[in-house]
Amino acid sequence: MSPRVVATAIAVVAGLAIAAPPARAEVIEEIVAKVNDDIITMSELQREEQAVIADLYREYTGAELDGKVAMARAGLLQMLIDRKLLIHRAERLYDIEKMEAALLENFMAQQGIPDLAELNRALAADGLSLEELKQRLVEMAAPQEVIRFEVAGRLSVGDQEIEAYYSANPQEFLVPAEVSLREIVLVTPPGEAPSARMPEIEAIREQLLAEGADFARIAEQESDAGSAKVGGLIGPFKRGDLFPALEDVAFSNPIGVISPVITTANGLHVIRVEERTEDRTLTVDEVKEDLRAKLEDEKYSKALAEFLEKARDEADIWVNPKYRAKYGAETSS
Repeated sequence: MSPRVVATAIAVVAGLAIAAPPARAEVIEEIVAKVNDDIITMSELQREEQAVIADLYREYTGAELDGKVAMARAGLLQMLIDRKLLIHRAERLYDIEKMEAALLENFMAQQGIPDLAELNRALAADGLSLEELKQRLVEMAAPQEVIRFEVAGRLSVGDQEIEAYYSANPQEFLVPAEVSLREIVLVTPPGEAPSARMPEIEAIREQLLAEGADFARIAEQESDAGSAKVGGLIGPFKRGDLFPALEDVAFSNPIGVISPVITTANGLHVIRVEERTEDRTLTVDEVKEDLRAKLEDEKYSKALAEFLEKARDEADIWVNPKYRAKYGAETSS
């Protein structure tokens, strides 16, 4: 594997930009924030911002992109602070050296790198050291491991909770009736009463009532609606999707029966119901696993927010005032 491919993989796995060119020794980096005895520098913040924005540019465009960038930038410093807090927590919970070794072994296996000598050659070609790679792997993995152990691993949703939610929110499990139908429409010209074309639609209806009549073929020949191209087939529709006069017939006329002529604001219609379902409520067994996932997600979001809030309260956090407005972050002192 080429050194460039390895370096690119490092950047993707670590979620960070490839190392910036080394600064001269006399240059002192501006400190953006302090988290206990650790610091976040301006270059670290900038690298993270570039990586996040690059990801967003691959997914979004236009006004949506602008909104996503603004949102990401507003919470960027807080995200970096929380990452530091989680890494500090991991250092207390785990043997970081063993974690580094396991992560490095897994990374090398995924990238097809046979030994440390080849990895070091690839890293050196891009100005990276083995220690930097291990640090970045830990920075990615350790926070997630802490969250898994401290938050996600302590959550569960039992059947009683699911059944209680199901009973309290019946509207969420209602599957409304739907109807699909074929139509023939004669559009009323502007300023003309619908009754002016009534003889035409009645004659068409007589064709439809004849034995062996092909509704789709007649619709293609006679209907003014765009649906004529597909034999008049439209739907499915829920209640409220159609003109009231059409809806009344569509949800009451027997399936396969030619309707009476129906008058609406845009013309005269004859329809035939092709398929119709009735309102039904999903059973608790049908929704149990989806509902379990939903409730677990809600619990997880709440528990994670509380866990991070507690971690921030217990930490010594200082944020450079000039970065608070742009990037957003909380302090604990």
